[in-house]
Amino acid sequence: MSNTKRIVFITGDKGGVGKSFVARALAQYYLDKKIPFHGYDIDPVNPNLHQFYPQCTSTINLEKHGELDLVHDDLGKHSLLLVDCAARSITEIAHWFNEMRIFKQLPDLRLSLTFAFVITPDKSCTVIMKDALERFGHEASFFVVKNYAKGEDFSIYEESNLRKRFLAEFHGKEITMPQLLERTVVHLDSLDIAFGDAMYHPELTMSDRSRVFGFLDEMYEQFEIVRPWLIPEEGA
Repeated sequence: MSNTKRIVFITGDKGGVGKSFVARALAQYYLDKKIPFHGYDIDPVNPNLHQFYPQCTSTINLEKHGELDLVHDDLGKHSLLLVDCAARSITEIAHWFNEMRIFKQLPDLRLSLTFAFVITPDKSCTVIMKDALERFGHEASFFVVKNYAKGEDFSIYEESNLRKRFLAEFHGKEITMPQLLERTVVHLDSLDIAFGDAMYHPELTMSDRSRVFGFLDEMYEQFEIVRPWLIPEEGA
């Protein structure tokens, strides 16, 4: 049978790599494509996804044992869940998977799992990727988001044995996130403007609006590359 539900985890090795920016872009992609979803923000310091998309996002406090159960229970109401992870929260998520025996229930739940690794040129950004591959193995789908806002020289990652294994053994995919002018980002963040509202927001300049449009257009092209990993199986 086709898997009719999916959880997409947006993760990264540390704070500041762009996890929430990817999550915000993906939330807007779902909204613009009219793909029903519900989001969860588990970053206790900077819950950006909830900040910009409170109408379709809930917060989770990982310090409360059993709080991730909210995600599991939500599968009864939503077929697609987006989880914006806190930095280095893979350990807590893996513990929850084991405690709930999620992997053994995947067929009965008709559930698929996706992990998106947001990376920068920094070598340390692949640490959590290696950890996740070892923990979740072939039970999930994986893709990498190279954040060009942090630099474009990804040679450390691209020449690594980890990448070779990621592509060959786990059939991972790779996409990029284009850079959005810092001035525009500051305007969006200071005014709490979601990407979808930027097109018509009176406090943004015409140039800022166009830059957001260009960023989303390019980001959506990248999301289309990994669309099967972002939604429940089409036609299910």
